Amino acid sequence: MECLKGRVAIITGAGSGMGEAIAKLYAEKHIKVVVADLNEDSVKRVVSDIEKISPCVLGVKTDVSKQEDLKILVDKTIEKFGTVDILINNAGILDNFMTVGDFNVDTWDRVMNVNVKAPAMLSQLCINYWLKEKKPGVIINTASVGGMFGARGGVSYVASKHAVIGLTKNIASVYREDNIRAVAVAPGGVNTNIGNTLKNPDMKGIGALNKYVAEGPMGDPRDVANVVVFLASDEAKFVNGTVVTVDGGWTGA
Repeated sequence: MECLKGRVAIITGAGSGMGEAIAKLYAEKHIKVVVADLNEDSVKRVVSDIEKISPCVLGVKTDVSKQEDLKILVDKTIEKFGTVDILINNAGILDNFMTVGDFNVDTWDRVMNVNVKAPAMLSQLCINYWLKEKKPGVIINTASVGGMFGARGGVSYVASKHAVIGLTKNIASVYREDNIRAVAVAPGGVNTNIGNTLKNPDMKGIGALNKYVAEGPMGDPRDVANVVVFLASDEAKFVNGTVVTVDGGWTGA
């Protein structure tokens, strides 16, 4: 979309999966891309791929759970490109379908720190920059259909994605008069490597998914990226504070 040409986007969790797909599609649309991920090798690989498309790319190894890393990420973005226009809070982790009956505080804290606190902290940095500069901004948060229903993940994952949707709606409500939008995307089944992080999942937790939820279609990361391109564009300027489901009709049945 021509209206996005030259804008600057920070994308967390961009070293693989949906984040990588978003970063590459943004580069194709002539958006200046900042690839942020915990895995430095993945950052280098994605940056190298994008450089074949566009020279306007920056890679920053980032632990989104650390406030100092997020500040460095924003500072380096502004230093490199002079501004930031779009924030994609995409980084997220699973919890092995943890149940309340087998609740682990450390797992809960880790999931909440990455999936909820990190988007809030990074949104704060970008929003305060936009307010200071009196310029518009767009925040797109990767939620999940797990943020709309109960059995599509473990207890901390489901709670975290519900919280991401609440965070999105609050930002949109508070800052809409400042020309700052916030939208959540809720992917369903998508072919990414995040499923490889499941190790010995809680059988009661995953059993609820298998018993009560019909099997849905699997999408490609590019399917989500296409929606994220639209949501960041001026064509979506009246889309704010809502959740856009990208699940092939899984939750529509």
